[in-house]
Amino acid sequence: MTNPIVVNIVATADLRQQVELTEIAKIRHTIHGPEIYGGRVAYLKTPTMHGKTTIFPSGKLISVGTNTRKQAKHDLQETVDTLTQANLIKPVSVTANVRNIVALLTLPNPIPLEQLEEPNSIYEPEQFPAAIVKSNDPKATYLIFNSGKIIISGVKNEEELEEAAEAVTRIAARAEKQPQDKA
Repeated sequence: MTNPIVVNIVATADLRQQVELTEIAKIRHTIHGPEIYGGRVAYLKTPTMHGKTTIFPSGKLISVGTNTRKQAKHDLQETVDTLTQANLIKPVSVTANVRNIVALLTLPNPIPLEQLEEPNSIYEPEQFPAAIVKSNDPKATYLIFNSGKIIISGVKNEEELEEAAEAVTRIAARAEKQPQDKA
């Protein structure tokens, strides 16, 4: 089995204090304005960050666009450091909580999606070119493409990602074994 490649990690943190977005907007490398979610969030993306951080007035932070837990933690900490250096928040220690890992798994063979007989799956090729499969064990969502490419999302750590990759590989194998002339 090929290993899944992590393409995005979503992690959150809490400053445990309110922030003023209009003041944050004055910081270099920040994006904020009424055209972006009505001005209800700000984004920070410095040259040394791997992804970007969304900043909410409540002090909640969301890191997206990183490929490792370490990168997510770095980006969240850099956000805290930037806001602290600008005297917009009191110094605080934050914990990066991984909420979602998105990974790409590439299988060597095409997957006959019309043969897929999985509970909690939807395949409507006129609407979307992939089958959508929701799994409870492990808890994950798969986008399975005919090409053999699979997007795995909803897992929170590397162990769950491995379990999800093994489970979706079994799903693909079952579809390949189904008789081709279903009618």
